[in-house]
Amino acid sequence: MKILKSLDTRLDAEELLEAVDKYGEWNVILIKRHRIKLIWPLLLIFISIVLLWVLLYVIYSHLFDEHKIIFRILTIFYVYTTLSWSIFAIYWLMRNIIWQIKAPKKYIDTIIIAKRKQVKFEKFLKRTLLTFLAHILVFLFNATVLFIVIKSTWMWSIAVTVWGLILDFIFILIVNRVMYRIMEYEMNFDICTRDSFTAYSQKGFFNTKTMNISTPAIRVIQDSKEWLAWALLQYWNIFIHTDGDLDAKWWKVLELHYIPDPKCLAKKLNSIIEETRWVLS
Repeated sequence: MKILKSLDTRLDAEELLEAVDKYGEWNVILIKRHRIKLIWPLLLIFISIVLLWVLLYVIYSHLFDEHKIIFRILTIFYVYTTLSWSIFAIYWLMRNIIWQIKAPKKYIDTIIIAKRKQVKFEKFLKRTLLTFLAHILVFLFNATVLFIVIKSTWMWSIAVTVWGLILDFIFILIVNRVMYRIMEYEMNFDICTRDSFTAYSQKGFFNTKTMNISTPAIRVIQDSKEWLAWALLQYWNIFIHTDGDLDAKWWKVLELHYIPDPKCLAKKLNSIIEETRWVLS
């Protein structure tokens, strides 16, 4: 699914397919980030469920007595969109977390797995975009119609309406942040082949960056494991040094953060590099 020129949700699967066709599965790996990056969006979704019940109480106290039809319409909308989206998102996130926990290899080297993950990601993204747009429209509705139907000038009535708008706006922000974090998790990836190491970075809908390093130029791949995070969750960083980097300065030409099982990945990357050197020699 290509939403914008800078946003192709199937880019990782397409790049992996092209690389596998050229080099074979043994000489290509697709690197994704650790499941810990999914914890924050998961917490945000639970917060959205709490906000839903508060919002329903606000709507009930404001509209039930005099505007039952509007109350029922808004209640059905919020329960259907907010609650169903939250349950769907929690299910999607938990499946991704469990998949990475159970996966014997923490990187992807088969086309089938990459395609399956991208189909599920596209389904999640479409559902989230629809929810986001629907809530913006209802927010505009609430900001106009609810003030019009207010016949009372009591500060309580106005305050309830304002609080309802604030809660609705917070939910819109939550959906936006969840969508942003999931896109960052799914669309930031790296592909290593015998010829090159390519890092793809996607920030939101519009910001895309790519870095390409010639594999023969890579001399050292260093995995870093520090403190309690590595011991409990087995993730940390990988540093990739090139010829120029080693000869001139000890700064890292490329840092890969939130890498699951960096020791295993560094071993696999080094094996590809060693094979490249053997072929060139």
